[in-house]
Amino acid sequence: MTRVLYDLQAGVPGVRLASKADEGELFALLCMLHAENAPFTMNRDKVLAGIQYATERKGGIIFVIDHGPRVVATMGMCVAQDWYTDDEYLLERWNFVHPDFRKSDYARKLLEQGKWAHEWFKANGKLMPFFCGINSLQRTEAKIRLYARHMPLIGAYFMYGETPRQGELVRQEMSRIEEVNGRHIRGAVRPGVETLIRVSQRGADHVQ
Repeated sequence: MTRVLYDLQAGVPGVRLASKADEGELFALLCMLHAENAPFTMNRDKVLAGIQYATERKGGIIFVIDHGPRVVATMGMCVAQDWYTDDEYLLERWNFVHPDFRKSDYARKLLEQGKWAHEWFKANGKLMPFFCGINSLQRTEAKIRLYARHMPLIGAYFMYGETPRQGELVRQEMSRIEEVNGRHIRGAVRPGVETLIRVSQRGADHVQ
């Protein structure tokens, strides 16, 4: 069983809520995230408004981790509803660690803080499950394994068609899919999908 890192009252040690004073550093980190793997173009005003949606306590939640005087890791969430219900849940919008700190446990700590947020709301009488996912063509398997060690896999997410910023990556991935299909091996899929299938069939405890 995965050991939790959070205390029900205080959350995960070293993780805190973002404040107005963090907005500049958060914006810089999100620009890095966008440059690294975002499929669409950036509306800088929209990004800043999204940050302020949390720092001004309008319904968003942003957690951060400091290293010295710097914010080096962040997770953003919002309160969301699906199209068929009035029930609310916590939806992760990003989980990003500065490249200089990728060998840390900061990504895991932020996931644990998301789980803690659910537990905090539950303890205060409101059921708010925490939903998170992966929207990336890079290091996908490693990210799947990280998330699968912390929570159940619920379905999968796929996309068809090129995006403004990752057209070549999408074309390359489609070419690899067509190559696998051309082998005519029953059930054969790309490695990242194999990881998803293994997780869904055997459970997160079997993901190494």
